Amino acid sequence: KLFPCIYQQHFFTIANQLARGYKLITEREERIDAMQIFLIAGEKSRAASAFPEAQFFFARGIFLIRDEVDWKDNYRMCVDCYSKAAETAALTGDYEKMDEWLNIVLLRSKELDDQLRAYYIRVKALASQAEMEPAVDVGLEAMKLVGVKMPSRNVLMHTLFDLAKTRCLMKRKCVEDLLQLHPIEERHMIPALRLMNLLCTISASGKRTLCPLICFKSVQLNMKYGMTEGMPASIALYGALLLRFGFSITEAAKYSEIATTLQQRLGYKETIANVTMLTYGIVFPFTKPLSDCLKPLPDACMAGLEYGDVMHGLRCLSCYAWITYHSAGQPLPQFVNTIHRFSKYSIEYNSTSTLLALKVFVQVCANFMGSTGASPNPANLVGDHFDLDAVSSESLCKTHMLLLEQTQLMQIILGYFFGDYEKAWIASENLRATGATSFAGLMFPHFLAFYRGLTALAQWDILRSRNFMKVAKSCLNELKIGQKNSPINLSHSYYLLKAEYSVAKKKHGLAERFFSLSIRHAEEGKVLHEQALACERFGFYYLRRNNHEAAYEQIRAAYELYRKWGGRAKSESLKKKISPSC
Repeated sequence: KLFPCIYQQHFFTIANQLARGYKLITEREERIDAMQIFLIAGEKSRAASAFPEAQFFFARGIFLIRDEVDWKDNYRMCVDCYSKAAETAALTGDYEKMDEWLNIVLLRSKELDDQLRAYYIRVKALASQAEMEPAVDVGLEAMKLVGVKMPSRNVLMHTLFDLAKTRCLMKRKCVEDLLQLHPIEERHMIPALRLMNLLCTISASGKRTLCPLICFKSVQLNMKYGMTEGMPASIALYGALLLRFGFSITEAAKYSEIATTLQQRLGYKETIANVTMLTYGIVFPFTKPLSDCLKPLPDACMAGLEYGDVMHGLRCLSCYAWITYHSAGQPLPQFVNTIHRFSKYSIEYNSTSTLLALKVFVQVCANFMGSTGASPNPANLVGDHFDLDAVSSESLCKTHMLLLEQTQLMQIILGYFFGDYEKAWIASENLRATGATSFAGLMFPHFLAFYRGLTALAQWDILRSRNFMKVAKSCLNELKIGQKNSPINLSHSYYLLKAEYSVAKKKHGLAERFFSLSIRHAEEGKVLHEQALACERFGFYYLRRNNHEAAYEQIRAAYELYRKWGGRAKSESLKKKISPSC
């Protein structure tokens, strides 16, 4: 026995020495003491993000569990050793060991909350491998243990019923009302609701038809059983789903504000990443300037990694990347450096979908910058960082539909900016063929409407097919709705598409007015690349009107803005294109 101060000071020295001779520890009392030390060493290592070391210590503790007596007399320690070892193995990518240890927990556990915890680890591990549908299946099977079942038929009818029930339940609820909910008393419902909250998120990529129903059930269960750490995230998702079902931005934002306030007031650190992703990554981009949504996302990512919510922490990075690009929140070189800094977390935590999403943006930036790894033809989403041609749509559909849709949108953007309108149009049609429903109700469809509409008008100018004008008109109508919901972020896009449509209709007075409005709103929003695009298109409009002086002024402004943004390849492309004309 050591004095406590010496024990604490030299704890890891003691643990490492015991680990070197763990096979020689045979006396029962010594084994139990060593197990306790290995368990604490594993917990301390995991808290420091030293996951291989944590798994090493947990595995040593498991080796010392010998017989039924250990499970009977030291049940909690045995379950903790196996559960924490499995959870850590998932983080290191050792899924074979994870399954082995979880199977033992499920076989020997005597308490329902321990079984639910084991299922939670397995579901999260499947999700990290982009196995979304199996993850949802496992999670729903586990929820049957607490009497929560999902319908196999008439899912839409059940969803609409539960939507109405949840809206009635949450009507007129404010933060203070929710703070008065009593703490949950049924112990087994804590891991059950934690699992339900996880299923809310992964079902959006796995079984999307069940996602709203799972969310509504989660909110109802929280209201029934009491406050849990997952409740802010459930309310945040509920707000995001209201957008998807076509309810007002005001109502959705109300629940996002409630979720954020609950999170802050209650101090539930484990769900910071999830709540931030759903609010600042999905709802607040409608109500706040996109640049204001950026700062909380990296902080939430780090919180997620620190407190064990790795999946949502990494998804905060994906949200950060797309908001930064679309808001021009950073010059391209700085943006690329930020992505490279964050990409190491995707590698460390074996998140292939997040890593692919970040690589898409790195490749897009490289093409715009003309930097190392860029495609010889910058209109192609191909290069050293990401190759769209090498990643089949079928494989992306199976792993991450959201990533497929995001990738196709970035191909449309590259094609349009670099003048390959046919490639942009093909990508646009590919995206339309998928249904592009993963982002329904969010900002994504409005970004898609903007670039699809511009591409359709560019194709109409070349081919003069009425179909392109119909598509452009449809996109304009959709973007008008978006501009009404989020004038602060979508006005410049709407006015630019309106200007190009007016040019096609030969309404030159309106076209000049809308070009000017687009440039002004983009400048106010500090959206450099789309301000540059508006100036470029206005310049080429003047060229076609033989007003060379005005054309030079606008195109020169576009050139400078592209350079300021960091798009050297784009600015040089523009320079070559206009040299004979201006």
